[in-house]
Amino acid sequence: MRKVAAFVLLLLVVVLGHAPAQASGDFGCYPEWTLAHPDFSGCDNMAMLQPGNDTRANLLLLMLDKRGDAPVAAATMPTPDPLMDWATFGQQFQPVLPQDTNATDEDSSYAEGEGSRCRSDADGAAAFLTAISGAADVPQSESAALVEARRNLAPNCTGASGGADRVAKAAQVVQSTMGKNFLGYLQGAQAFYDGDFDTAHARFEELATVNQPWLSETARYMLGRVEVNRAQVGLFDEYGSMVQGKTADPKVIDAAEAALNAYLQAYPAGTYSASARGLLRRVYWLGARTDKLVEAYASTLAEKPEARGAADTAYADEVDNKLLDFTASSTGPADAAEPAFAKDPILLAVFDLERLRCGSESDQDNICRTPFERAWLEGQRASFSADPALFEYLLALYDYYYAHKYADVLQAIPEAIPQQPFTTLEFSRQMLRGMALEDAGDASTRDHWMAMLPMALRPLQRGAVELAIAYHDERTHALDKVFAADSQVSNVQIRDILLSNIADADLLRRQAQNTAAPKAEQRSALYTLLYKELSRGHYADFVKDLATAPTEEPGAAEDSSQDSGGWVPSPAIFTQTKELGDYDCPPLKQTATRLAKNPKDSEPLLCLADFFRANGFDGEALDTQPEGGALGSTATLFKGPVYARLTVYETLIVSGKTPAADKAYALYRAVMCYAPSGNNSCGGKDVEPSQRKAWFMQLKKNHPNARWAKALQYYW
Repeated sequence: MRKVAAFVLLLLVVVLGHAPAQASGDFGCYPEWTLAHPDFSGCDNMAMLQPGNDTRANLLLLMLDKRGDAPVAAATMPTPDPLMDWATFGQQFQPVLPQDTNATDEDSSYAEGEGSRCRSDADGAAAFLTAISGAADVPQSESAALVEARRNLAPNCTGASGGADRVAKAAQVVQSTMGKNFLGYLQGAQAFYDGDFDTAHARFEELATVNQPWLSETARYMLGRVEVNRAQVGLFDEYGSMVQGKTADPKVIDAAEAALNAYLQAYPAGTYSASARGLLRRVYWLGARTDKLVEAYASTLAEKPEARGAADTAYADEVDNKLLDFTASSTGPADAAEPAFAKDPILLAVFDLERLRCGSESDQDNICRTPFERAWLEGQRASFSADPALFEYLLALYDYYYAHKYADVLQAIPEAIPQQPFTTLEFSRQMLRGMALEDAGDASTRDHWMAMLPMALRPLQRGAVELAIAYHDERTHALDKVFAADSQVSNVQIRDILLSNIADADLLRRQAQNTAAPKAEQRSALYTLLYKELSRGHYADFVKDLATAPTEEPGAAEDSSQDSGGWVPSPAIFTQTKELGDYDCPPLKQTATRLAKNPKDSEPLLCLADFFRANGFDGEALDTQPEGGALGSTATLFKGPVYARLTVYETLIVSGKTPAADKAYALYRAVMCYAPSGNNSCGGKDVEPSQRKAWFMQLKKNHPNARWAKALQYYW
């Protein structure tokens, strides 16, 4: 799996603009808004098959393709985000299981984790009560005693179960032949939950041939469960992880496999068939029987959730945990895991997609000891004989990510937009072609992306194409197309990233006044416009545009609706009469009006700096842009330098025209920029402690009677 380390690192990276929406749906998860994802991060799962996807995401997409009935996404506006964490990603493809498969799903889920045998107690009790209520050959008095015993059976699975006295009491009452059979089942269940597997096996074996359908089928199923639980005794620690160095007893594994196969042969569509198949896969995993495990998964990848009794996402989790992580070590693409998957192109493709991360420039953790080589892929051609298009796509991925041979990618993947919704593979191929066109600087790139939109109907596909269009328009200096009336880019985050990071004043003003745009976008555009005008020195424009800002108190009109994609700050912050700072400043409009007349006027400069300080604008996200070629990383079109309070103070300190009172406050604030940690919180270039000391001494010496000199006791 190799997901955790990269995910933890990603949580430290913030690439969005000022609206901190959880675009991925996972708290603290910030996607990298690019099309190319050579490495796993945890937040960048796309509808496109790619190395950076979680292995489970790639597996899920290929499973749905193989089944041929992947759901078609509803035409929702705005378009959902194209990049997500695994949990949110999986939900987009997760059909709701029919009500009558819930119990089967619970039984099947037993095979996924450590497998506490007590988890099936509730379902087992309900089934027992149903079966005995229909047993006419069990006297009413015996049935009542057996029902009471089952209801009071309290499995523990870490020690003796409760309810043994009720089972013993029932044994004194039950005399009929069928009643004794049901009693035998209770005794077997009690022994099973107590971990007395010899007794449990004996009781269930006695019941396997009785003339009662539920008892005989359940007993045969339980014979397999007994051996599975016997096999895993001592294999797991308290956290459910395998104890290093421990292995299952091959003889017990043989017995478990035989018992489960016997049940499935007798009951191929039985009550517990889905669970039995899940347990059989678990047996192969416990016994390190990789070939059989691969065969079991390969034969069921295309099954519908109701047939296998497990949701697609849960099944992808299981395959990932029990097979992909289990067989794929971190020794590079040429390790022993590859032959295990050779029989199935889907499993092999998932393995290859993960290994395509090897040798990438950002492989900081040295997950792979050697880089991926094209020759290794070429050697798998025969394994993909049933799916040559998938194989050609993997080769094209190599040519794109490793060799950067975009012409070869374009030759391998011709323009082929289908007349029906894209499958995942078709979509991935055309996405990769578009990426190659983009990187090659081809003039037809935008036409290619636009041609893809009508058929990008499955979950998350349209969002990926919208990202591609926006990415292209940003880099070809055609940002207006993204915000035109006929724009096909509706995703909230994509539009906000471009408005926050790239848009000039004219575009921001236009969107702020565009009543056809979502209200949250209008608010965000106005907020960004006012902040950047004020911080970049466009004071006259700020005064004019401030007239369109609301006058309610900040926070009263913050938008957290679905339309906004998250929290949107209110531009009313610029019209407030509170939080103006400590320098007895007038409303912000008056400060800006004075600066429009004289940008070097010391008092309004200090008032503006105090407004920024009091309202937490130090380190404002609008003053930074994404890096690494992500959306919003090109040069901003908004003119003017990034604002820094420390720079303002330094300018006023050295100016001979600064009045004494203003200079005293500038000295005080310059020193306080480093309080109390010694780190600069005001922006601008850092200065050494010696300079801070000089400011401190200058304030004390030249302005001894100023309130700021008296207030300042230290420098940092």
